[in-house]
Amino acid sequence: MARKGWQVGDKVSFINEVGGGVVAELLPRDQVLVLTDDGFEVPYPESALVKVHMGVDEVLGRVTDHQVGMVAANDEREGKVKRKGRRIAPEPPARMAVKRPDPAVMEIDLHLHELVDNERHMAPGDKLEYQIAYFERMLNTAIRDKKRTLIVIHGVGEGKLREEVRKVLQFYEGVRFHDADARRYGNGATEVFLPSSQ
Repeated sequence: MARKGWQVGDKVSFINEVGGGVVAELLPRDQVLVLTDDGFEVPYPESALVKVHMGVDEVLGRVTDHQVGMVAANDEREGKVKRKGRRIAPEPPARMAVKRPDPAVMEIDLHLHELVDNERHMAPGDKLEYQIAYFERMLNTAIRDKKRTLIVIHGVGEGKLREEVRKVLQFYEGVRFHDADARRYGNGATEVFLPSSQ
C-alpha cells in the first residue's frame, strides 16, 4: 500500500529531531507509524519526515568481510575441483572455543520491542514508565542474586531512558555505574557495579 510516495518499509529521517526509522504502517489523516532506530513505534505526520534514499555505498556496505571471504573460499574450492576433475572431500569444520557467559554478569535489554508483544496501545509516557519499572525489578533481582555486574541496554535515542535509568541508580547505596564497553554494546548501554561485588 502506497500513499503520496510513502510505503511500508521506506527508510525515513525526522525533520525536526535527530534520528530516523522505517515506515511500519500508513495511518489515516496523513500520519505514518514509524519504527524508530531505537525500537519505538511512533506516529508522525508525513510533513515531519523525509524519505532516505540509499546510496551505492550503503547498498555495497551491506556485504560483510566474512561474506566476501566465504565467496572467495567457495570460488577457490570450485577452481580446485575443475582443475583436478574430481570432487574434493569436504574439510572438517574448524573447532571454535565456546565462550560461556559470566554467571556474575546479568544483561537486560530495555528496548520496548524486547519487553512487550505490542506497544501500539501504549502512550509514550506509559512506555517509559513500563521500561523503568522493568529495570528496577531486574536491578533488585540482580542484587538479590548477588550478581557482580548488570549491563543495561537502553539504546541511544534522545537519551531520556538512559537519564531515567541513571536517576534510579543514584538512589541505590553502593552502586557505581558508567558507560558500558562501546566496542561490545555501542553507545547505548550502562554498566552497573552492584554492592555485592564491592
